[in-house]
Parts: sequence; structure tokens; C-alpha cells
Amino acid sequence: MTHPDPYQQWQLAPTERLPVPVAQQHPTSIPTQPVYVGPQAVLVPQKSAGAAVALELILGLFGIFGVGNLYAGRTAYGVILMLSFWGLFWINFFLLFIFVGIVTMPLTWIAYLVLGPLLAARGVERHNTSVVAATHAAITHSY
Repeated sequence: MTHPDPYQQWQLAPTERLPVPVAQQHPTSIPTQPVYVGPQAVLVPQKSAGAAVALELILGLFGIFGVGNLYAGRTAYGVILMLSFWGLFWINFFLLFIFVGIVTMPLTWIAYLVLGPLLAARGVERHNTSVVAATHAAITHSY
């Protein structure tokens, strides 16, 4: 008489998905990504790329760049965007006295309004991918 191996990992085909039990659903409105491992599904909270882009655009209108990247978990990018914008702002301010700043100041601001949201959205995508991968790895190692 053979007994089933209790340590055998569950293997699901890529097309097989188990329904998420109501008791395991996240109670708040935070977007989640289900990770299916074995007979259970674990919901992983996700960050919103829209929120990161909105933070960059709205605060960027007031010259505050990098907040969306901080939200996305890219602290270095956020701080670099903040400090470099203000450094370039003062350089452009002094260039106003020789009329070069009339062109460079708005171009710098527009470049940051484009670059900041792109980096923030990319950071959220990377964050969400890494969280799902880490959760998946942790669950598969726990079986």
C-alpha cells in the first residue's frame, strides 16, 4: 500500500486557475494580483501606475518632481529628479540674464514633465513584477 507524498508540490498547467475563495480576498480596494500556487491563490497588493504618473504630473506643474518615483519605490530616481531639476532651474535662471534661459528654462521643465512620469510608470511595473515574483517564490518554497 502506497501513501501519497505529503511534500509533493502541486503543479498546475498554465491554463488551470483555481477560483479565489472569498475569505482570501483583500478587504480593501487596493488593486491586487492573484498568484496561483498549488491549491491556493494569494492576493498580492499592487501599486498603481496611474497614481505614480498623476503624482509626477500634478506636482510637476508646481516644480516638484520625483514624488511619483518615490511612490513607485525608486527612491534614488525620485531624489535625483528633485535635486537635478532645482539645480538646472537655478542655472537657467542665471542664463535668463543673457537671454539663453528664455529657451532653456521651459525646455527643461517640459523634459522633466515627460521624463518623470515615464520613469515612475516603469518603476511601478518593475515593482509589481518583482513583488509577484517574490511572492510566487516564497509560496513555492513553503510547500
